[in-house]
Amino acid sequence: MDSGLQSKNLQVETLQWRHLPLLGACELAPFQTQLQLLALRDSPEQLLHWLLPKRPPAPLALVARELGGPICGVLVAVPTNRRGSCWRLDLLQCLGAASSPLAIASLLLKEALERAPGAISWMARREISDEIGLAALREQGFQPLQQQQIWLLKELGQVESCEAIAEPLELQPLTGSNGALLLQLELTATPSQLRQLQDLRSEDLLDDAQAGSCLLVDRQRHQAVAGARLLRRRWGATTELATELELSLHPGWRQLLGPPLGLLLRQAAAQALPVSIRCDSRNAQGLAWLEQQGAEAISEELVLARSLWRRQELVQAPGLASRTLERIVGQWQPGQRPLPEAMRWD
Repeated sequence: MDSGLQSKNLQVETLQWRHLPLLGACELAPFQTQLQLLALRDSPEQLLHWLLPKRPPAPLALVARELGGPICGVLVAVPTNRRGSCWRLDLLQCLGAASSPLAIASLLLKEALERAPGAISWMARREISDEIGLAALREQGFQPLQQQQIWLLKELGQVESCEAIAEPLELQPLTGSNGALLLQLELTATPSQLRQLQDLRSEDLLDDAQAGSCLLVDRQRHQAVAGARLLRRRWGATTELATELELSLHPGWRQLLGPPLGLLLRQAAAQALPVSIRCDSRNAQGLAWLEQQGAEAISEELVLARSLWRRQELVQAPGLASRTLERIVGQWQPGQRPLPEAMRWD
């Protein structure tokens, strides 16, 4: 048993194979395969990190249980980049008729924040109706950034698309050779503070992309103007049976919101239906367009973020990079100016 944090009669342990028979709750049915894989890889991952210290950090899977009792909560968090500077909360679930779900969720979060190696920032998404999850996140210092609507597209019959893309635009599959163009597109569409917190590089975007992802590229400017990325993650509580599709549109090319973007959507989703698509709740044009394509609005989520303030751990005087990181993280401390508007299309 791990020497995890304890609170009254609760204890936190790393998910292991022996826990799986205790995870029969119906709430976890969609996640059983992923949890089994995480439990099986725990010991090999520890050995690999001992042999290869620079290996990207492994996902973190924790369970909470009452002393001598059943498992009452599960948490899964993964690094969003190879460096492990930013982590994403993928699953936070209290099980059964837990007597104190807020205490369980808070304890799991607190332990995850302590255990994630090298984490400077965290991202999380929760349904706006999840009062317990949102309260636990706020208790641990997470701030809301954005409200999104989740849409489910089950078929392509209503998707309006053009037969071909006019020059100089070209539809390209996402590969390692044009991954840098996707990164440029993401950086253009993302506010600076959120961009710095995520700390993404082209290899990170490619790691999280499935085959079938594609880009719309301006060949004259060698620039990606729109993208459709099929994500590997499958943890969403309302969309566990759908593949998550991330649409990106360059702010200077909003005229593509129509048949050209429909062609991109059709190309990426053809072999991945059903797909879930997220759009900022303030993006009236994007929401109307998704409805016109036959997508169904199924829920709303809040995107939250947290930055860990570890000023004393920053390397002293390595140059501009450290001062920049310190300034970025410092903007997230209490009493600082509020964050700017988050991106409207996601």
